[in-house]
Amino acid sequence: MKKKELVSAIESFCPSATAEEWDNCGFQLNCGKEDINCVLVSLEVTDEIIDEAIVEGANFILTHHPLLFQGIKKIENDDIIGNYLIRLIENQISVYACHTSFDKMPGGNNDYIGKLLGLSNVRPFDQDNGFCRKGNTPFETTFLEVVHKAAECFDIDERYFKCVGDPTAAIDTIGWCSGAGSEFIKAAAEEGCDLYITGDLKYHEAQMAKEMGLCILDAGHYGSEKIFAENMADFLRAACNDDDIEILESMTDINPFI
Repeated sequence: MKKKELVSAIESFCPSATAEEWDNCGFQLNCGKEDINCVLVSLEVTDEIIDEAIVEGANFILTHHPLLFQGIKKIENDDIIGNYLIRLIENQISVYACHTSFDKMPGGNNDYIGKLLGLSNVRPFDQDNGFCRKGNTPFETTFLEVVHKAAECFDIDERYFKCVGDPTAAIDTIGWCSGAGSEFIKAAAEEGCDLYITGDLKYHEAQMAKEMGLCILDAGHYGSEKIFAENMADFLRAACNDDDIEILESMTDINPFI
């Protein structure tokens, strides 16, 4: 498949134009051959992901997190990002990112979380910010039971979770924002959520949620977004509909926490 055809397929369901102003979606690195034989879909670029791409023969990496956010003044191999770029160029691997555009799109990260959790009536917050969703549990459940369910759905060990609230609290309405969504905690309470799921929760935000009586599940930035690979890969396979290109979900665990 030609690179421009692949990019056109990606943009057909996840247009970069819908990303936040501060974001950097699209090509992070455009190099190598125009014929793309294999795409590796991963949360982000790391040395391990580059290793995986090389082993699998992938010459295109499709990520959620952009490799480049700040302007680059020089590329050196003793700099982390610089070393990534050198390795990618040496191996003729292009990198393309779908970040906030995929978070917000229909069926993207946040809609997918609702599907995985088996929630009904999944919809944007009434005060729609583009990211947050809320939905209802199909039967009576508790905070602790939702925690167990989330660990199973996100395929992440519960030891990485941080929880705020009464484990026995009855949960009906759940709100969520994948990645770093703690800025929407107050909005979740105003939306009538019993529980809010996100990542990157800070101490004072946890205290605020506790005072408001809002249960919080901090599934971690990685934990709430590792689902990107499987979800994006499914979208891309449907959009490409091409037997000449292989689309792989990364199998590398890049969670930096132990």
